[in-house]
Amino acid sequence: MRKIIVIAGATGNLGGKIVTALLAKGAEVRAIVRLKTDLKKIKDLEEKGVKVFQVDTNNKSEISKHCTGADCLVSALARLEKTIIDAQRVFLDAAIEANVPRFTPSDYSSDFTNLKEGQNRNLDFRREFHRYLETTPIKATTIFNGPFMDLLITDMPLIMFKQKRILCWGNPNQLIEFTTTYNVADFTAEAAFDDNVPRFLRIAGETFL
Repeated sequence: MRKIIVIAGATGNLGGKIVTALLAKGAEVRAIVRLKTDLKKIKDLEEKGVKVFQVDTNNKSEISKHCTGADCLVSALARLEKTIIDAQRVFLDAAIEANVPRFTPSDYSSDFTNLKEGQNRNLDFRREFHRYLETTPIKATTIFNGPFMDLLITDMPLIMFKQKRILCWGNPNQLIEFTTTYNVADFTAEAAFDDNVPRFLRIAGETFL
């Protein structure tokens, strides 16, 4: 039977790649987007074969009706507290209301399960969302992939070509795991299809010293 996957954040960088990976696996993909979403982005998704629904993303019931019959809701929402905690909670509650059996939260990060609270603000937002997630009946799978490899030369960056330096802080011998966004998208699609995927899926494309 063809899998039905709902995705939040389909117009984003990682979300768009997850959509492509899901379609390649033969899924029926439903994208739930905001009312203010750029029409060109919606058209691009529809041309790929995605069913796009523009809704008030603060309205749980509006989201829920488009989740009916889905096998998994994948969140690829990005930004800070209001998105990772508040907006994502609405999607989670909507999935539960629609009896969606599985949920993939927007973690896609280093493994924060063994970190102390307060060490990383962005990971703390995810930890707080998990506290709510763990009280719900839905089966969840978190994907830990380390930082995105793309960041090595873009937003961070660790590799500083002009200065001919490698940026580091803390322990210079600390191993760091990186994974490309394309590989993360592929793993996310595989997890969305797998009814027996574990609670935590730890992956790494490469480990650097």
